[in-house]
Amino acid sequence: MKIIAILDDHPLLLEGVTSFLNNQKGYKVYSFLEEVLLIEFLDRTKVDLVLMDMQLLNTSGLEVCLQVKKLFSSIPVIALSNLADRNLIFQFMRNGGNGYILKDVSNEEFLRCVQLGLNGKEALCDSARALYVGAISSMESLPRLTQREKEILIMISNGHTSNQIAEKLFLSPATVETHRRNLLTKFKVKNMVELVQLALKYKLLGL
Repeated sequence: MKIIAILDDHPLLLEGVTSFLNNQKGYKVYSFLEEVLLIEFLDRTKVDLVLMDMQLLNTSGLEVCLQVKKLFSSIPVIALSNLADRNLIFQFMRNGGNGYILKDVSNEEFLRCVQLGLNGKEALCDSARALYVGAISSMESLPRLTQREKEILIMISNGHTSNQIAEKLFLSPATVETHRRNLLTKFKVKNMVELVQLALKYKLLGL
């Protein structure tokens, strides 16, 4: 008997998925409306798979995935979401997620992904896989930051001026300005706000 825990703050949806899986042979499913209760359950129960929504009342699926993987690294975690966002899927997988299922999949595809997750394999539904591949392609096409560029961009994202950056990194203000111009050209953006947003979106700064 495989033990599955589901986290979703929508009671009706949670009840429906739980009932559906419990009616399948070989699964015992426990449902949770809050991430705190899920973590407490995982701490005292051997769970084979966690399914979770991405939009939660007090936090996000990204954060809960990080937390679960930090505390229980061996438990597969799969998102069950209606958010078909390739960057969100990419971030979830990068946070340690093992799969992503969109809520509009067929029952057959849903069960296939659940079984893949239980078998320790990547469990992406077909639509999510296409989005994930697109996100990876976008990442691979982005320019790479040098260590110095990364240092400067992190400081810019923290609100430092060119003079402050120059002082902290023992550079001249002119050199910092040159780096700023080169970064705009390198990433083909109009201003530093766009650049910082792009860097944070794709986690280029490691933050």
